[in-house]
Amino acid sequence: MILSLDESIQKLKTEILSQDWSLSPKKIEPLQAAFTCLKNRFNTRKNALAILTMADSILLYAQKRQGRIPPEFIDFLKETMAHVVNMYEDTKFDPDRDAEVFKRVYGKFAKLKEKVAAEKSGEPAPAVPPAGPPADLEPWEEPISLEDVAPPPARQKTGHNPAGMVPGKSAPKVAEPKPLPIQPGDMIRPITVGRMSLAIAEEHIAIIKPLSPKKRKKYIHSSQIPLKDLGGWFGRLSGQMQGSLALLKNNKLKKLILPLMVPRGMTLADIPDEEAAMLVVVSNGNWHGVILCRSIEPQATPLLSLTRAKNGDIVGPARLGEDRELQLLNISQLLEREGFLFMPV
Repeated sequence: MILSLDESIQKLKTEILSQDWSLSPKKIEPLQAAFTCLKNRFNTRKNALAILTMADSILLYAQKRQGRIPPEFIDFLKETMAHVVNMYEDTKFDPDRDAEVFKRVYGKFAKLKEKVAAEKSGEPAPAVPPAGPPADLEPWEEPISLEDVAPPPARQKTGHNPAGMVPGKSAPKVAEPKPLPIQPGDMIRPITVGRMSLAIAEEHIAIIKPLSPKKRKKYIHSSQIPLKDLGGWFGRLSGQMQGSLALLKNNKLKKLILPLMVPRGMTLADIPDEEAAMLVVVSNGNWHGVILCRSIEPQATPLLSLTRAKNGDIVGPARLGEDRELQLLNISQLLEREGFLFMPV
């Protein structure tokens, strides 16, 4: 099941106001679809994304228990959905307020985790609820799962073991470094995202389009770009595309809605650029998405060398010439985290 952004918000509002406090499979499926859509909408707001993840784990818990969960779990679910609706309808992004809401929600979620842990161990739940997260806790630093509560296995005392070896086991294998996403000689395109000069592999670019202020505001608000918006009066949209999207039939292509993605790393902002003048549809196999940029050069340039210096979605410095070096974006990584997976039939 796939829901639009408006349908997802309306679904949450309906469930918040509903007097039926059960969680049947018929209710869980559309809520999960709504959460999936909203995670795309809030993919650049870490605290909001964490709140959605906590709500989603309540649904997973209800699925395992076939909907039979105590009322405080549903009460928590309704509260988190109300926070998400408020975040969506408040047009002004306030990261401090998001962080404060996350801390309050996490404190209640931690109490539910203690209850689940107590049920699994057969012990009564603690009388004093656990404290909320530390002030410097980032949502992505801890797995947010109701049932991720098993204590770590106790260490065996094995005497003096300076190498940290477990008796009877061979030394752990050292992981080989991952291959670089592109090699010298491949074509890359200089691009400016926010105030940062970057480069992306030419093979990932499906189409480049200018962006009006009106469309930019619309796309940033919805975090989605309908591909039908990119078609012109002349020529088929599929004929303008490069890569795997060019293989789709025009009528199917125009029905696709791709997520707006925000690259991470170094000095890149964690919200879409409100001064962007262009949009770029990027693809890697069946993964697709859109990034906004201030400029992109019309011609690609051969890569001379690439140095690995990972920082978020940035692979490292790519040398284009004797006196020019840009940071290369890992489009594949960005797409796998925030993109849309479309499997053509």
